[in-house]
Order: sequence, then structure tokens, then C-alpha cells
Amino acid sequence: MTEPNNAVHLSADYSAPPDLKTYDILLCNISGGKDSQAMLDVVVEATKKADVGDRLVTVFCDLGDEDEWPGTKQLAAEHAAHYCVRHEVVFRQVPDGAGAMRQQGLTEHIESRRQQKWPDKARRFCTSDMKRAPVHKLMTRLVAEKRALGVIGRRVRILNIMGMRAEESIDRAAMVPYRNDARASNKTKREVDEWLPLLDWKVQQVWARLAKARTRIHPIYAVLPRLSCRFCVLAGRRHLVTAARLDPAGARRRAELEAAMEHQFRPDVSMAQILAEAEAINRVDGPIAVDGLEIPK
Repeated sequence: MTEPNNAVHLSADYSAPPDLKTYDILLCNISGGKDSQAMLDVVVEATKKADVGDRLVTVFCDLGDEDEWPGTKQLAAEHAAHYCVRHEVVFRQVPDGAGAMRQQGLTEHIESRRQQKWPDKARRFCTSDMKRAPVHKLMTRLVAEKRALGVIGRRVRILNIMGMRAEESIDRAAMVPYRNDARASNKTKREVDEWLPLLDWKVQQVWARLAKARTRIHPIYAVLPRLSCRFCVLAGRRHLVTAARLDPAGARRRAELEAAMEHQFRPDVSMAQILAEAEAINRVDGPIAVDGLEIPK
């Protein structure tokens, strides 16, 4: 195992790109989507130049079969395998009633929180509960591994790497490319910094990078601009209608949940409305299908 070139970390210069050699763990969050796919290619190239490829770990946050588009989890693993990188899958866990833990998917989690209503821009428990918390648990495990390998007398340093781009939203445009993550850090065991290497990239740069990388792209991009959960509360209305045309059973499930919760999917549009629009279009144009995307009926 190679060691960081500064055993005792001095305050990082967050105005410059990170020095990868100063981190024990390079944790690359991948989703199977185009941005994280391009980001992984960039990071792998950077780790090769810095000779720290052995510190790279990819992680996929699994939202469950009901919420991920088919093949997403498998594609993320394929992307990691393409670069021969260690890959981890994390997910939310809840008691199974028999003394063990089981995976809980996003829609089930929303249903269990029905008094708190659907997630929205201000209350994104979908991100905090389904992604951030499981990744923090993975960090704890990775730190323990480093401790067992002899990293002692200081905090283990983690660079948490994600593929957000400023072009995607106002909130992401306000982000900085490199910063300390105090929420993920603690006083004794780990120090976590966050790096967004694609923050200033345009979508054309992403597609150009993927053409060069030649890793497989998820088939959903034939009809949707983003690979998110199937019915993301932040998606555009027409994209939600397209999702409902592809997965009418999933849209009906959420419309029924919406009625049971007595709280509509989003303030500006209900899932019942989305489903009605999708069904109306399908009656005229027929259902749509995407090559390579098999959705259980």
C-alpha cells in the first residue's frame, strides 16, 4: 500500500485542484449516468498520472429495483470493471422483523414517511437517507480497513469525488469544485474533502469524453436527458410523462401512493396528472420502448 506524501495533513489549498497523493482513499461516486461516467474516466486518468490508482474505490448508491431504471446498477459495476477499480454498492437498510437488516428502496421509504410527505427541493431526504448516509457508512468501513493496514496516529484522509455540473441547476452552479466536507468528517477518525472535477463542464464536453472513453452508455438516454430515479421529483414535467409512458405500472403505483398520503407528488403537478397525460399520448401514438431497456409490467 502506498502512503500519502504528507502523513500529517496541513490545511489544503482549496483554490487549486486537489493533490491526490495526499489522500488515503479516493472515493468516486458513480451512478451509471453520463456525468459520473465521464468523471470516472477523468479521475482514473488523474490517478494514473499521480500513481495512486490503488487508492481509488467506486461506490454506487442503489435506490432499489422499483426506482432505478433497469440495468443501472449493473452498468455502474461495468464502468468500474472497465478500469479494474474496486467497486462497492451501498443502500438504505431497515430491520427485516427477524433480527436482520434488509434493503429498503426509495418508494418504500417515501411510503414509510407518509406523514412527512414527498421529498422536494427543500426536503431532499431521498438524497440524505438513500445516498449520503449509506456512503458515510462505507467511509467508516474503509477507514477501518486503513487502520488495520497501519494508518494510525492521524485521521484517515478521504477525497469524496462526484460528477455534479454547474450547468444542471442553479443550486449546482453555486457549488465550489473543491472543499472540506465537515459533515462527513469527524474529529478523530476521518477527514473528508469533496471534489467535483466536472463542475464547469458543458454537456458537449461530457459526450465528447464518453466518445473517447468508449464505455457503454445507458439506453435511457435515447429518450431522457438524465439518468435519475424513474420518477424524480426534480425532473421536468415532460420528462416525467415520458417516464410514465415507459413505466405506466410504476406511475400508477406512485399515483396510488399519492392518494393514500393525501399529498400530491409535487406542488405544481400530481402523479395522477402525469399518468393521465402519458396514457392519453399512448392512446394516440402507442406505447414507447427503448432498445436494451426491459421494464417489468
